[in-house]
Amino acid sequence: MIDSIKETINDALYFGPKGIVGIDIGLSAVKMAEVVKEADGSYKVMNYITVELPEGTVIEDEIQKEDELLEALQRGLKELRTSSRFACVGLSGPNTVLKRLQLAGGSDEEIEDQVVWEAEQYLPFPIDEGNVSFSIIGENQGGGVDVIIGAAKKSVVNIFKELVERASFKVKIMDHTAAAMINVVEISLGDVVKGRGKTWIIMDFGAQKTNFVIYKNGVIVFFKEINIGGLTITEEIQRQMGVSYNEAESLKIQGDGNGNIPEEIVEIIRQVLDSFFAELKKTIDFWVSSTSEETFDGCILTGGGVQIAGFVESVQDLIETEVIVLNPFEGFTYNSSKISDDMLQDIASRGAVAIGLAMRSIAK
Repeated sequence: MIDSIKETINDALYFGPKGIVGIDIGLSAVKMAEVVKEADGSYKVMNYITVELPEGTVIEDEIQKEDELLEALQRGLKELRTSSRFACVGLSGPNTVLKRLQLAGGSDEEIEDQVVWEAEQYLPFPIDEGNVSFSIIGENQGGGVDVIIGAAKKSVVNIFKELVERASFKVKIMDHTAAAMINVVEISLGDVVKGRGKTWIIMDFGAQKTNFVIYKNGVIVFFKEINIGGLTITEEIQRQMGVSYNEAESLKIQGDGNGNIPEEIVEIIRQVLDSFFAELKKTIDFWVSSTSEETFDGCILTGGGVQIAGFVESVQDLIETEVIVLNPFEGFTYNSSKISDDMLQDIASRGAVAIGLAMRSIAK
């Protein structure tokens, strides 16, 4: 209690900028962003930095190389040159949950009790070992309320929080990376995806996994992690070609250096993507069978994996609907003194989560 009071006083006496630095700790890199909300309600990306991580630094939501990750966080803070010390850190993985629940409704206390009761059935850990929060998103057809719950195992939260704070940040918020991604989608695409009667698939094809979201009527109604990402392709290239991790990454994205992907690499990529598309089809079929909804207004893609040759076209062929590659700068302006034109493509493909985390604000 005394430590909590001291922390509150220290924060109140802090006169520096109280903006949030969004920190997305992925398998291949740490991404950091600063975003400000302008007087007219628009958002501006003030700063962004990517720090690559050594292979195997983070696996799922477990830190394997603590020193290397701490060094990357410290380097990121130095290169970001920010005077803000507050951070919002993204979490995902097997020890996190993001789920929509339909509840009977009632008073605030009754809804909270229902959240606890229902959440216990879905958490991969005992509820007393987790941090659980929820947000009411509207009424349902049964006369009750729909809520989105976010949960993470306390031990995972504490490990990431402690390490980020060792890098001289003050962690004020932990958020699910999929929710952060939706923040950016809503600003960048606005009325295209929001509104009654609209149903979109939104996917973040990352290094280790793919966050799959069904976004309907302006809210998340379904979420799943598909355990295939860009790293799966890299590892298969390593295995079949007998090359290092870095060589495999280069072959996957750059090919022979002249923009040509060798045929054997194309075949390896196709093999992995076939597995991914099989999982994607199963996920979509599950949604369709449980809801009887067979049509989507479109699909939005983000993540480093969208740079893989033929990926976007293959997704479009599978789901037979419009596919949009998310570009945050269709809805955000940016600080050209700190963000060069050369950085825009990297931010657009890999930076959505960090930007979404940086949009969060500290409760007054």
